[in-house]
Amino acid sequence: MSLVITISCLLFFLIAYYRSSRLIFPDSIFGIVTFLLVASVGFTAVQLRQPENINSHYTNFDNEAGQILKAEVSEELKPNQYNSRYIIEARSLQNKDESQQISGKILLSIKKNLDEPKSLKPGDILLLPFTPELVKAPANPFMFSYRNYLEGLKIHRQLQLTPSEVEVLSFNKGLHSYSRSLRTKLIDSAREYDFSRNELAVFQALILGQRSDLNDKLYKDYAAAGAVHILAISGLHIGILLIMLNWLLKPLKRFKAGKWLSLLLCIVLLWSFAMLTGLQPSVVRAVTMFSYLAIGLNLKRKTGAFNSLALSFFFLLLIDPYYVLQVGFQLSYLAVFSILLIQPKLYGLISIDHKFLDYFWKLSSVSIAAQIGVLPLSIYYFHQFPGLFLLTNLFILPFLGVLLFSGILVLILAYVGCLPDLLVWLFNKLLSIMNWVVTEIASIKPFVFTNIDLSIFQTIAFYLLLAVIMMLWQKLNYRNLIAFAIGLIILQLSFIANKFSNPSAEIVVMHRYKESMITFKENKNLIVATSTSEAAEPIDYIRERKIEELEKTSLEDFYMTPEGLLYIQSDSINLPELEIHPDILLLRNSPKVNFDRLLINAQPKQIIADGSNYPYLIKKWKATASNKKIPFHATAEKGAYMMR
Repeated sequence: MSLVITISCLLFFLIAYYRSSRLIFPDSIFGIVTFLLVASVGFTAVQLRQPENINSHYTNFDNEAGQILKAEVSEELKPNQYNSRYIIEARSLQNKDESQQISGKILLSIKKNLDEPKSLKPGDILLLPFTPELVKAPANPFMFSYRNYLEGLKIHRQLQLTPSEVEVLSFNKGLHSYSRSLRTKLIDSAREYDFSRNELAVFQALILGQRSDLNDKLYKDYAAAGAVHILAISGLHIGILLIMLNWLLKPLKRFKAGKWLSLLLCIVLLWSFAMLTGLQPSVVRAVTMFSYLAIGLNLKRKTGAFNSLALSFFFLLLIDPYYVLQVGFQLSYLAVFSILLIQPKLYGLISIDHKFLDYFWKLSSVSIAAQIGVLPLSIYYFHQFPGLFLLTNLFILPFLGVLLFSGILVLILAYVGCLPDLLVWLFNKLLSIMNWVVTEIASIKPFVFTNIDLSIFQTIAFYLLLAVIMMLWQKLNYRNLIAFAIGLIILQLSFIANKFSNPSAEIVVMHRYKESMITFKENKNLIVATSTSEAAEPIDYIRERKIEELEKTSLEDFYMTPEGLLYIQSDSINLPELEIHPDILLLRNSPKVNFDRLLINAQPKQIIADGSNYPYLIKKWKATASNKKIPFHATAEKGAYMMR
């Protein structure tokens, strides 16, 4: 259906184009038809990449015992405490009698085993048992959904295996695997020199986009200081490289056709840098965006940069519509668009004659413009705002270009084995100073605003208001004033809607590993009843439910809930001895009871088993409850149980 609609829109577009070319005074029909064509092309691009519409996608095949998957490692992820993790691309599925070609990305987790270590690299062709599982949904309300994040990367299943179950068959010598192998060799060559641990980790992240060696504290310091974008190669890095390359190649522009030769060399060198970083998707997107942008700026037309940005956005989404779901993609385009739109106006507000001060004001205006553009979205995703972002950027941005170019030089010299010790010491010192500055700024806690809540509707309302403010800034007239007033009303309505969506009273049986927790919300007050005094607070729930007063207490045996009496069975005491018939029976701490007799005597309408119980007992209880047709809710499987 989407293909039929797109072809029809294309025919209407050709007719409208022919018609508009013959008109002396063009009307709006051609614009409307063009919009419909672009919308239908986008819709079709999305439909064509849905797993259910791809015949070869592994989710469309039946899972049978004994199936063997042939796959290629496409990316190495940061390991966690228990597993090494990789993204693999499915190639074929082998049964006893036949082999079928399949496609799709899978998350591979391999248990860490010191006796049998398993280290894979991008390009490795693997044979492994095909036992796909769904990635678990968030266990508690408002937690980060890793499943949704992976689906945005087109990863719909995971494999959890041991090292002995994974066999490396061969190595694929393609462009991507060559690029990623080159990145691995560059990292290994840098590790042979006398770099400090934290400095080497930042070096790898800054130049090659490899963040697996960054410790959590240092990463959080960069986030709190508003400099976390430095640790992920994005539009900032590519933009700085483009500016410096333009400056270095400026002498070429004196010759005939030197302008276009300079542009060609810039684009070639940017893509060479992308090769060094392993052709990571985020880097490829950024280089594509700035390649278009470089062409637009080279044309020196007023709208050239905006049109080039829009073209790169359109073609990237045409290639892979899933890009639009990725946070880095959204923030990169918003930042660049904001800089192009807001920075010239912001910079023009203050005129500074002193060249040095003017340079810092220009940097500040770029940083402020980018922050204005990404602020609502970054708060929506990360729930924090680094108040000293401008100070951090003033310290780091002027020297980031030097760090990037010197870092690339250090990597190349290390790779060929000609890196002088003096250069190692100097570069290590530069990185050390940058880490120190970031850590010191992050330590000023009053300026790090955390746990800020912003709903998706509030985020959209903020961007609508920002758009009308820019219209008003461009031209102060009655129509724009009305638009500004409407924008303010929409923002207020979004806050009112968010307030009404927050229930006044709510009881939640949370999922906690080896712990029990029940929360009782009453307006803006929350009572947290836990099995241990050391239990961590439900921060996400507190933030989203706008809790102002928090009280911790110990679990009791009985509670009245909107669904009736809740009884907590945590030991071997039998309910008939207490003459209790609860509506809800909560099992915790793996109680040693005769479950059949317990159900006969108690006759509960709902059974809940939280995360403090042994998995084998939960499995037995679930089967028994199913036989007796009593609803059973295991928080480890279904997440928290909510009552209103």
